[in-house]
Formats: sequence, C-alpha cells, structure tokens
Amino acid sequence: MSTTDSQLPRRRELRIIMRWKGQAQMKLKLIRARSAPVRSTSVDFFSPDYFSAKARFLAASNRLGLELHSLPVEAPSPNNEPLTIDVAVAGAARPTSALVVSSGVHGVEGFFGSAVQLAFLESLSPHWQPPPDTAFVFIHALNPFGFAWQRRFNEENVDLNRNFLLANEQYTGAPPLCGTLRQALMKHARRPRWVPMDPRFALLALRHGVQSLWETLPVGQYEFADWLFFGGKARSQTAQLLDQFLPRLLEGCEETVHLDFHTGLGRWADCKLLLSERDSSEGAAWWKSHFAAEQVVEARSAHGRYQIRGGFGAWLRARFPQSRYRFATAEFGTYSPMRVIRALADELHWHAQLGTQFPEHRARRRLTETFAPRSPQWRAKTLDTGLSLIRRAADALWRPATTPAVLVTVS
Repeated sequence: MSTTDSQLPRRRELRIIMRWKGQAQMKLKLIRARSAPVRSTSVDFFSPDYFSAKARFLAASNRLGLELHSLPVEAPSPNNEPLTIDVAVAGAARPTSALVVSSGVHGVEGFFGSAVQLAFLESLSPHWQPPPDTAFVFIHALNPFGFAWQRRFNEENVDLNRNFLLANEQYTGAPPLCGTLRQALMKHARRPRWVPMDPRFALLALRHGVQSLWETLPVGQYEFADWLFFGGKARSQTAQLLDQFLPRLLEGCEETVHLDFHTGLGRWADCKLLLSERDSSEGAAWWKSHFAAEQVVEARSAHGRYQIRGGFGAWLRARFPQSRYRFATAEFGTYSPMRVIRALADELHWHAQLGTQFPEHRARRRLTETFAPRSPQWRAKTLDTGLSLIRRAADALWRPATTPAVLVTVS
C-alpha cells in the first residue's frame, strides 16, 4: 500500500471531525445568540394567554378610538369567557384602499401575531389616522379556540389555513402517503417520554424521500379528522364569519395589502413572505419592489416549500375579485421541522385523550414554546421585523399620496 493510500482513511476521519466541529460551533453560537441580553420592552408585548392578549388589543384599540367589532365563536373556553375574533378598524367606512394585518389563524401562533399588532398599536399617537379614503384593519385571533387552548387547530381539529376552499373545490381527498404517515406517527405519539420521535421520522424520510414528506404532511388533508392538517368537512365558523363580515369593510376597495402573521417554518427568527401559487409574476414583482427581495418566496421557485389546499389568501383574492388583493404569509422561523412535527403530534395525541381539560398540560406548553419561543432574542428580533413589515406595507400602499412618513416608529 502506498503512503498516499494509507493517508486516505486518516483524511476521511479529519473531514468528519472538522464537519462535526463546525456543526458544534454553529450550535454554540446559536445557543449564545438565543440567550443574549435584550431590552425588556421588546418582549413586553407578548401576552401569557389569549384572554390577556385580547384585553390588551382591545385597550390599545380603544385608546386610539378605533372602530371595534367582535365576532363570537361558539366553542369551549378554558375559563368560560367568550371566545371572539376581534377586528379594529381605522379610517374610512368605505375605503378605496386598505391594509389588513391578521393574526392567530393557527391558534397558538397568535402569541406572536398578537404581540406584533399590540406593539404597532401602542406605537401610534392617540390622534393617528391613515390617509383619507383608506382604512387600516387589524384582525385579532382568527382561531380564538386554538389560541386559548394553546393549539394550532380549532375546536373541530380543523387547520383553518386548509379550510378556505374555493367554491368549486370539495372537502375530500388526501395526499397518497397521508395514511401511512398518520399510522406511523400516531403510534409513535404514544411512546414513553424518553423515546425520541426523530429516528422514526428520519426513517420515513429515508424510505419515501424528504420531498415526499413535505408534499404529504402540511399540504392539507380532508379524510382523517383525528390527524394533522385536517381541512375539515365543511366551512368552519371562522370562514363563515369572515365571509359575512369582511365585505362590509373591503367590498369597495380597489387595492388591498394583507399581511397574515405565522410562526414555525424556517430558520430561527428569520422571516419570509410566502406567496401562493396563484400569485402572478406581476404580483411577486410588486412584493419584491417594496420589501427585501430575499424575503419574498414565490411558490413556483420555492425550494422544498409545499403547496397547500384551502389557504386563506387564495380565498380572499377570490372573494374580492374587484380588488388588487395582495396577500402574503409573513412566516417566522422557530425550531427544526422535526421538533415542530413532534410537538404537533404530541399535542394532538394528548388533546384526543384530555379534550378541553388541563389547559396548562405540558404538551400544550411545549407547543407554545415551539411556535412562540420564550427566548428574549427571538422575540425582540421577530417583533422588530414584524413592525418593519407593517411600516413597509403602509408606505408601499400610501406613501406616494403623503409627504411625511405614514407611520410613526416604536419608541
């Protein structure tokens, strides 16, 4: 054996060691970044529960004299208080353009979306108003049951962002591998606490391919009411309420920009503006011209991104065809996809066992941490980014008609 040949195993070992060392250093940097000291004011806008978030949102809206609407949702409440979708409106009664900011379509993700809405409202002066003939619409807690119970899904285990099917679509069907994954992961949800789910999930990924998992798990299914990403068998309460209410505000709008806040997908504290497959190249160009181009993710070019059925944005564009309805999902990353799926499967399992009991069960708390991390660094960074998105959207929609900046900044 030559000297060169004898060195090959050693080189492979060195490459493996260096790769491991690099990964360890990256993890250490991430841990340090997550624990970095941050101004306490940055995280004060995060509420401990749905009812606190609702009270703070209503108080901030009242301080500004905004028009308030409460849409009641009939569902069990942790302390028997009413569950409502609350809408605050500033500006014209029949606007020609509107900016809409919504939160909590995925229940537990409302902890973050509500914080962004509250921080923005608190940043405004008491006499603030949007430009003439325009409106600013804040929709708080689209899924109040999920927010109150720290769930992604609603009272019927429906994923609301898979429930907004169009008029010509049916609440039937599921991706080919849905039954296989459901059977495997539901069995694993009943594991002892010390048994990790990750090896099982990794085995499924190896067997079927990672892309197959992304084309199966989150896209939406309408066959298994006891499983993840269930789109329902009919229109949800939320969909019906919005269908009746939103035309009062947006029917006459020629242009609408809508930011819908979400968490749980992507790199830690990173933000992406996700556009749907129905967005034209012209629509995508508009978002890229007014926001950081690297933030805007087109469905046609998104590597590894899944396409969903029954999305909120596509339904809104179909509901208001007379308006240039520009909709983007403002998605903020938290933990790894495996941790997110594991937390969702655990919560689903325990919710099936406990129902509307034990609102502070560990599975619910773990899900909240997964979608709204307690890290001060994460909360500060994502809050600042969320506020910047709202300001950019307002400037993009209204700045040409005004001389000073449309919005004031957070103190």
